[in-house]
Amino acid sequence: MVRLLTFLLVSAVSFLPCLAQGSAGCGKDVAATSNRQFNITSSNTGRGFLLHLPDGYDTNKQYPVIFGFHGSGSVGIYFEVDTKFSAPEWAGNDTIMVYPDALNGTWATGLPGSTPLEEDLIFVGDLLNYIRETYCVDNERVYATGISNGGGFVNRIACSTTIGRNFAAFAPDSGAYTGFEKDSKGNSTCTPYKIPIPIISFHGGNDSTVPYDGRNTSLNGTPIIATPPIEYWLQGWVDRNNCTNMTETTNGTVHHFTWTCAGIDAAMEHYKVDNMGHVWPSTEPNFSQTQDGKGVAPIEADALILGFFDRFQVNTTGTSTGNPPSSTESGAPSGTESNAPSQTTAGGGGNAAGRVEASILGMGLAVMLVVLSGFKLIVI
Repeated sequence: MVRLLTFLLVSAVSFLPCLAQGSAGCGKDVAATSNRQFNITSSNTGRGFLLHLPDGYDTNKQYPVIFGFHGSGSVGIYFEVDTKFSAPEWAGNDTIMVYPDALNGTWATGLPGSTPLEEDLIFVGDLLNYIRETYCVDNERVYATGISNGGGFVNRIACSTTIGRNFAAFAPDSGAYTGFEKDSKGNSTCTPYKIPIPIISFHGGNDSTVPYDGRNTSLNGTPIIATPPIEYWLQGWVDRNNCTNMTETTNGTVHHFTWTCAGIDAAMEHYKVDNMGHVWPSTEPNFSQTQDGKGVAPIEADALILGFFDRFQVNTTGTSTGNPPSSTESGAPSGTESNAPSQTTAGGGGNAAGRVEASILGMGLAVMLVVLSGFKLIVI
């Protein structure tokens, strides 16, 4: 009997961490405005971000968090409006969305003059600490997505042993994967905290900004950042994640690849869309697709990303997708604590009509901010 009671007690204590996934911000009162622009201090530098809270935010409900990283020469509000992640039909009703701003509009690239990688990673850690301390967060469900230079930075987070361990899954789109994950001596600079790291990625076969087949260090005599072929980048993660059994399904111009990684079905997914450019994939018009001029995409990245994220948590390995394609082959396809932030209201609305109006206003504000800043949208 004593041994049985001891076993039950130990089992109960071991189970407590599973119940205690909520962050320190659970139960704290916060303003109910849906969208707010904040500034925090990180590495002795002011850093900005846009925060979206779900309508009817409940201080005692644990919410997942998605970080969205904009492209080079842009700002967080642009990424929000372009992706529409904050809309009720996507993540807006049940997810805390965080849209950080890069210093001078660009995330760490490794080039001279770029923000040091360590400084940007510390900012992400400081920002996540602030979100956890202020709002009710499910610590097991924190994710990152981004486009272009922001997609490349998402890759850097996934490669980080320290900051990366706070995130359950990653979703880069049109990623500029600069640095090739190796230093000048050929040593790997990508050291993920676990295997596998769940990743879903997207890239256009007609992307002229970050070409699918990679690019050199100059364009018409102008120095630019070299990027590897996407197949090379994918193969790197296939190797790190111990992936096998690649499957490919093709539907028109869409090629969908999945891998079984460390025994987890579809822990890696990749979408190549032949005629798609340097855009956020959506079946509805958005900023990046309008700017690119090739029309809407045949896939909806928001839905695919949210479905992928739902399968993974920080301290679990994931679950099977249930219906893997039939063909198989291996390989790739041919912080510190922040100061209390200052804030300004950037929109809101408690109903669908209000949210649509806020999105229109936000779109105008995004364009105005980028134009006034002298940035060119979504470039590397």
